[in-house]
Amino acid sequence: MQSKVILVSGASSGFGRLAVSELLKRGHRVIAGVRGGEVRAKAIFSDHAALWDKQLFAVDLHLENSKTFETLTPLLNERFEGHLDVLVNNAGYGLFGSLEDQLPEQLRHQFDVNFFGPAFLTRYLLPFLRPAKGRVLNVSSIVGLYAVPFYGSYSASKHALEAMTESLRFELAPFDVQVGLIQPGGFKTDFAGRSCVYAKGADLPSSLYTRRTHMLKRLFETPSMRLALANPARVSNLIAKRCEQARIPMRSIIGLDAWLLHFAARLIPDWVRVALTSLAFKKVVFRE
Repeated sequence: MQSKVILVSGASSGFGRLAVSELLKRGHRVIAGVRGGEVRAKAIFSDHAALWDKQLFAVDLHLENSKTFETLTPLLNERFEGHLDVLVNNAGYGLFGSLEDQLPEQLRHQFDVNFFGPAFLTRYLLPFLRPAKGRVLNVSSIVGLYAVPFYGSYSASKHALEAMTESLRFELAPFDVQVGLIQPGGFKTDFAGRSCVYAKGADLPSSLYTRRTHMLKRLFETPSMRLALANPARVSNLIAKRCEQARIPMRSIIGLDAWLLHFAARLIPDWVRVALTSLAFKKVVFRE
């Protein structure tokens, strides 16, 4: 397998961090997009210290600030002759809680990071991807297809990412640039800790949703909930596999829960799906 040049955003934790390690193990040259750049990345990837400036590189990447993308141009031109084989748009986080409790700036930031950031980063890097006949892998979530209570903004941002991905696949096909989605369910990452933000209005006395928001948060933080989740290495291995494959599918669903929700969204009538989701959240999450 020929070594590829691969940029992974959101490489400081979760699927991104694991994907960087897996890609390095397979012999690829990886640019880790990390808030804090090389200084922070060297601490995160201390076990790969021997690979710095040979196989592993880092950039200070903030998806909500497209000015940070400009550091990629000299790196790609000087170290890789303007060549980029794969962009993995992995960075993202979840905003949870009722729409009524979310501050406008919270909702805007959710889309800045989860949708506009990947869209603008992809747009910025297409001149490097096209000559390489590269590929774009957008890490979404099964809730981008199947929305549930208090996930509205997060689901909407991922649904927007999925729609853009599908359209972009057709747009870039004439240039032999492939585009695909990674669509995981629940996995045992630190998403529930570092990557979860809650509607600030839920902490106000006037909120009608305080109890339910706090119940959802407690569920996310329950140790038994994490134990029930799948090994995230499965997702990083899938990302690496898609980076290497000659042809990639539009959608790569991974996780039993993801497959169940996928089939539920596609095959079960809306009224049945709504009734089952309402019952599950009422009895299991909100305990009403």
